[in-house]
Amino acid sequence: AFNRFRNFDWMQEPCRSCPEKVKDYGGCRCQAYLLTGDMNATDPVCGLSPQRDKVREAIEQARVATDAADSQPLIFRNSRNSRAATPP
Repeated sequence: AFNRFRNFDWMQEPCRSCPEKVKDYGGCRCQAYLLTGDMNATDPVCGLSPQRDKVREAIEQARVATDAADSQPLIFRNSRNSRAATPP
């Protein structure tokens, strides 16, 4: 399946005419498929992708979920902390 993506013929716009295609090869095919349902789509992480809004939405959902979560301090594990957290 991945042999299909070894050249530039499969690319859609904006990838096909993008000068970065020789560096990024159109982005991640797995990411494109996961987020768009189309393995040939422009990687939505790319700022030129017509489906970039899917990434923006995912980032915003993660931000809202993080802000809403009760934050607890990170407690490193050591002998003293383990004894304090364990009832006698």
